[in-house]
Amino acid sequence: MRRESGDWRTWPIGDNFGHLLRAISIRIIRDVESGKFLDETIDAVFSRSSLTESERALIYQITSGVIRWRGYLDFVLSCYATKPIERDVRYLLWITLYQVGFMRKAHYHVVKEAVDFARSEKGKFVAGFLNAVLRRFVDDRDLRSLSAGEAVRYAFPRWLVDRWTRRLGEENTGKLLTTLNDEPVFTLRVNTLRTTVDQAREDLAAAGIEARPGSLSPSALTVERLTPVFQSTPFKEGLLSVQGEASQLAGMAVEAAGGTLILDACTGSATKTKQIAEMRPRARIISMDTDMKRLYLSSLSDNILCADALAAPFRAGTFDTILVDAPCSSLGIIRKHPEIKWRRKEEDIFRFGAMQLSLLESLWDLLRPGGCIVYSVCSFEPEETMGVIRNLAKDKNFVLENPLPFLFNKDCFLSLPHETSMDGFFIARIRKP
Repeated sequence: MRRESGDWRTWPIGDNFGHLLRAISIRIIRDVESGKFLDETIDAVFSRSSLTESERALIYQITSGVIRWRGYLDFVLSCYATKPIERDVRYLLWITLYQVGFMRKAHYHVVKEAVDFARSEKGKFVAGFLNAVLRRFVDDRDLRSLSAGEAVRYAFPRWLVDRWTRRLGEENTGKLLTTLNDEPVFTLRVNTLRTTVDQAREDLAAAGIEARPGSLSPSALTVERLTPVFQSTPFKEGLLSVQGEASQLAGMAVEAAGGTLILDACTGSATKTKQIAEMRPRARIISMDTDMKRLYLSSLSDNILCADALAAPFRAGTFDTILVDAPCSSLGIIRKHPEIKWRRKEEDIFRFGAMQLSLLESLWDLLRPGGCIVYSVCSFEPEETMGVIRNLAKDKNFVLENPLPFLFNKDCFLSLPHETSMDGFFIARIRKP
């Protein structure tokens, strides 16, 4: 009896790891293609497995790489296969093409393992088809160095490449696409109430983890892998949190705005709430989100409220500072979440921009005179950044302030990934007269 390729939990521990790797990877890709998020899917799979750290790292590299480059991989398949390919067979081909084309694996070994896997899971006919496609890819040097246009070569949707080219020019768009296709570097935030950045680096080094200081946030450390960090003593003791450096800057903007009563209007996983609490331990922070489950999972112990920021249940003039870390297109975090680029459409950017403006307008009256709204999004699209601010200025009177102490002569912070090496991000601080 053949096993379903996604049912990796039925594999005995003694089975060939190459087969197990493919079974797990196909399952992850299948879930992501059905609409789940890559990182959450991988975390769920790893939590139910006894894989070693190196095995997890390899599966992460393959699955994230396949999702990142799937546009190119599908183009390659279209050159060799004229008929529809069954779903899991296509995913197996993606995996193998990625290993051969991007990971520089010895092609004869990778192809043999993939064909053997196909034979055991799908039968002799599929194995033969797989072998023919992969052998042609290996032999076709011209195709592998193909110049088929930026959308194919960089594996990005055509509308997004065209949009950025119009705004940034061809050279900068090429740099941006290259940066967003790089494997992500992960950033930690040090709880400076309980330790110092230097001490945290030493503690991580003692655990065999190299950490480097961030470029703009004084509490940031960057690492290449998260798994060993999760197993380290500083992380287990709550001295470290996973938080992108650009995201940390939004928390710094709230801290710089001042105030003792703060509303985090779109709390989500509460990453910024916890950061603000560490930076301003005497402030009272209200954490609000529409999803009670997320609030519970955030491990916040008090001052949480399940409510909609578009109709927040507070009196006018209640808050000194409001953080609006708004839902957005998330195009600035494609490097960490490559599935986003395949899910977004251009109209989504305009839709998010309209919603972000509605959020700011709805929360405006909750701000006391002289108070601040810190508005942030993990996007660098004009319709979600300065476009929102300009539209707000049509109906509201405010002062746009320098949001961060290290900026000079700036009225907002905009991170373009190819310029800052951080996530794409926007931060504005809006003071009510």
